[in-house]
Amino acid sequence: MDELLADDFVEYVSSGKVLHKSGVLSAPDDGVEYALSDFSFTDFPQVVTLVKYKSVASSQAALRSSIWVQNGGAWWLMHHQATVVPNAT
Repeated sequence: MDELLADDFVEYVSSGKVLHKSGVLSAPDDGVEYALSDFSFTDFPQVVTLVKYKSVASSQAALRSSIWVQNGGAWWLMHHQATVVPNAT
């Protein structure tokens, strides 16, 4: 995971917490398995891609978005956000 996250990575988790790279890397594995679907990719000029998708875990759905930036031939995750979808799967 360390190789994928940019040093200044930020995540807004569905609970409203804000995590940085160090917090993600030090978090214990919660063992939750996610079903991912409905992916879309939007490429912006000069090595930036917005990825949007839906996740479902334990009957709880969330809409997710990530911003990836290419630097030195490698893709780095710069930002991620999850928004819970009430009463949806």
